[in-house]
Amino acid sequence: MKFQTIVAAINLDDDLAHGVLLTAVALAKRDKAKLWVVDVWPDLHYAMTTGIADPLGAAAMIPSEANVQEDHKAKASRREKLGALTTSISPGAEAIVLKGDPAREIAEFAQSKDADVIVVGTHQKGAWKALFDGAASRDIVREAPCAVFLVPKSYAQKITAS
Repeated sequence: MKFQTIVAAINLDDDLAHGVLLTAVALAKRDKAKLWVVDVWPDLHYAMTTGIADPLGAAAMIPSEANVQEDHKAKASRREKLGALTTSISPGAEAIVLKGDPAREIAEFAQSKDADVIVVGTHQKGAWKALFDGAASRDIVREAPCAVFLVPKSYAQKITAS
């Protein structure tokens, strides 16, 4: 099967990002596929412990204008870094920063682009570690509307070294 549209889902703060991107670029070159590189910026959430106002001990706070402005600046900076990295490795690819829950946003983006595959890194956490730390790749596999190519750390290191 030849891929026509590939989504490389990376987190610029993750040590696997470069390896995931190189893997997606190799697949895109092989099949002359359209490559989208996405990162997901988290929603702006604030919580405070009240102890009595909320039975769970946390209540949402409305972010200040300063917090909102800082969030916009940080997201813009992230967009610039993602664009620069993408252009340096694959000039024909398009980069976009999504906002929200990573698995849901990546799956919805892949579906909107009719993607054939999502390329994502995996740290291969054990069940207990994934339970407490989360496992984004597992969530992406569950939500994905297409095939998912998982890039483990050993492969990411191998492809970045070559």
